[in-house]
Amino acid sequence: MATRTVEISDDVFEVAKRAAAIDKDDVTTLLESLVRCRAEYLDALADLSSRMPPFSLDHYEMQRDPGETDEEYEDRKSLFR
Repeated sequence: MATRTVEISDDVFEVAKRAAAIDKDDVTTLLESLVRCRAEYLDALADLSSRMPPFSLDHYEMQRDPGETDEEYEDRKSLFR
């Protein structure tokens, strides 16, 4: 395993030390775990979004606000075109 140097501010390092101590780990293990979890989350999100149809307002019917004039309704509706 290769070792890399990462610069973080002193206050963030102190927070990381406290968080690692709760799990009885060191800061390196904590940071590796956080980066790995974040990468796995992003991969899962990308996989999920690739299987979902693209977002579309084609079949959305906007509700009228009480007391809204026809002009106000059309102006608001134009924001989604």
